[in-house]
Formats: sequence, structure tokens, C-alpha cells
Amino acid sequence: MGHGEANGGWRVSQVESLLNMSRRDITRSCYADLKRGGAGILQPADGTWGRRNYSIEDIAWLYLVKLQHDQGYSLPEIAKRMDTSAGAGALCEHLDAVADRAAEAYEEAFERRERARVLRCALEVRPCEVHDALECYLRNRIGDETLEIWRSVLRQLMPPFLADGYTPQFDAEEADRIRRILDEPGMDLAIELWAGPGAFERLREAAIAW
Repeated sequence: MGHGEANGGWRVSQVESLLNMSRRDITRSCYADLKRGGAGILQPADGTWGRRNYSIEDIAWLYLVKLQHDQGYSLPEIAKRMDTSAGAGALCEHLDAVADRAAEAYEEAFERRERARVLRCALEVRPCEVHDALECYLRNRIGDETLEIWRSVLRQLMPPFLADGYTPQFDAEEADRIRRILDEPGMDLAIELWAGPGAFERLREAAIAW
């Protein structure tokens, strides 16, 4: 039991702050009289009008209500879409789905941010300074050690240093770490602008062979 529940639950003013949700929407979500503006989406266990307290489960359902309301659904529509009597198991499944969608959105936003940063980094300097600017960007993201590894590998893989049959030698753990870095958002663009056309693919092919 959480500290708030041990003391009777959270007051509506606290829920307002925790969820950034208006008091009107909170109370309407929990008020069952449809003729008086209620939506009857959930019924808190401590339901005394004017002195209502909210449990962790109530707060979680209200969070889902807020997310749908922010997407443009009205409270009566949400009441038809949500079954808040389904229990904590179903509630956790809903929260897992929210977390999964948020993770996907975060990855997409992170990719857009890094590509914009890479391009901005290359464009804010003179053409002769692009390599050094991107090297600084990469050093800040991956560190000196990994950058030096890539530089050594590319000397062997890229013209005029291309060595037929060259395969870098790394232990499995290091190779796996480098492959993960290569898969990070925006890394392909940063490497291409830093080392020239084809650099990323050559590094990727070498990483697969490690």
C-alpha cells in the first residue's frame, strides 16, 4: 500500500497536479449522474462527494482518461471505450500499450533530433571544417576510444587505403557494442558526412563480420 493510500488516498487537488488534469474532468469522470454532466467512467472506492479520495488504481485510470481526452475523445466517448471494472491486470495491459507507443514515438523523435543536429553541425562551418566538426560530434556521442577504432578500420576499408580481405579483430563483447552504436539514430548520417560516401556501409559490413 502506498503512503497516500495508507492515509486515505490522494485528494482531487493532488491528482490535478500529478496528472496535469483539470479538476472538472476528474470529477466528471467519477460522477455517475449523466444528466448533471457526469461521465461515470470510474467509481473511486472512497466516493463521498466533496471529500473523495483517489487510490493508485483510480489515478492510473484517470491518466488513461486524460490521454484519450487529449486525443480529442469526449468523456462520454471514453466511458464507452473503457471498462474500468476490468481490474488491475487489464489496467496494466493498457499502461503497457501506452508505454510501448511512447517508446516508439521517443525513438522517432530522437532520430529526427539527431539527424537535424548532424546536418546543422555540418552546415554551420566552412566546407573544409566539416570533417573536424563531425568528428567533434561523434567524439561527444561515442567517446575517443570508439572513434579511434572506427578511424583505424576506415583507413583500411576506404580508398586509397582499401586492403583486400582486411577484417578487424575484436572480441565478441566489443564487436557487439560497436554494432549497437552503429544502429543508434542518426549515426549513419554522421559517419557518412564525417568519413565520406560509403563509409557507414563499409563499417556496417565490417561489424557484421566481426
